[in-house]
Amino acid sequence: MVTSQLPTKNKPRTNAFVTRQIQSMRDIGLSVELLEIKGISQLKYIVGISQLWKLLKRADIIHAHYSYCGWLARFQCSLPIVISFMGDDLLGSPRNDGKATIRSRFEVQANRFFARFVDAVIVKSAEMARVIAPIKTYIIPNGVDLKTFFPMEINHARRDLGLKKGKKYILFPGDPDNPRKGFCLARASIDVAQSYIEEPIEVVVLKGIIPERVPLYINACDTVLMTSLWEGSPNVIKEAMACNTPIVSVPVGDVPQLLEDVSVSEICSRDPEVIGCSLARILRCGRRSNGRDSIILKKLDQVTVAQQIHGIYKEVLSGQRKRSDN
Repeated sequence: MVTSQLPTKNKPRTNAFVTRQIQSMRDIGLSVELLEIKGISQLKYIVGISQLWKLLKRADIIHAHYSYCGWLARFQCSLPIVISFMGDDLLGSPRNDGKATIRSRFEVQANRFFARFVDAVIVKSAEMARVIAPIKTYIIPNGVDLKTFFPMEINHARRDLGLKKGKKYILFPGDPDNPRKGFCLARASIDVAQSYIEEPIEVVVLKGIIPERVPLYINACDTVLMTSLWEGSPNVIKEAMACNTPIVSVPVGDVPQLLEDVSVSEICSRDPEVIGCSLARILRCGRRSNGRDSIILKKLDQVTVAQQIHGIYKEVLSGQRKRSDN
């Protein structure tokens, strides 16, 4: 596995889902060597090349997470490469006005070209697959650890976090300063919702929280609100579903598909009045969703996803052996 930096004390949420995927692959019996690319921005990938060469003899296949790690993996010719594109690397990164930056547009085109030179491509949503069509892709969202994310009694979770009674809590899953997360729309929508209900609404921002505490925050909130401009398959939505926490979201990434047949959750247009009314309905309702059952039905639990990825490894290695025999 080649990946960018995994969670640290200063950046606890960075790539936490990659850490879980690595562990899930080990849990189904695979031996996983980890090459974590970290350090000075411009130098870390150069250093990573030499680190990669030291690990090649112990591996059968390379699985790279994010495009830059895939580019690094291509500096060797002996092992097949599976690359997981994660979102921005195929969808771009937005400016404050919602349009993709010039740099990210260039990177998207470079990644579309690069995808031709690996053995298998994994993407997180159908939208991402369309970006690099007609190249064959496997659409496999990140799985959810159902042992970590599960429904808790809401008042118990609130007591653990020191949240006050008599309030409604809305979880905003991201950095409000990141233009891609659309916090201005979220804030305007919450103001609308507040005009419809008596209890004060408080926004809980999911930023800088250690992974072990995230399930508490999800369970403690009345709903999760997603207003992102671009997403692949947002992990927090699946995590909220696993906790049966209601969700209000704009139609971004694969969220509309994820929330199909999920109760007490709504997909809204990017209109603060529409989103605010949906929030008010769910906050007044006070019920939890059936998201966990939907996660299981859609086979998005971590074990099933690990088995699907293992199947890709076996397919790639089988194809390599056939080419060698010919």
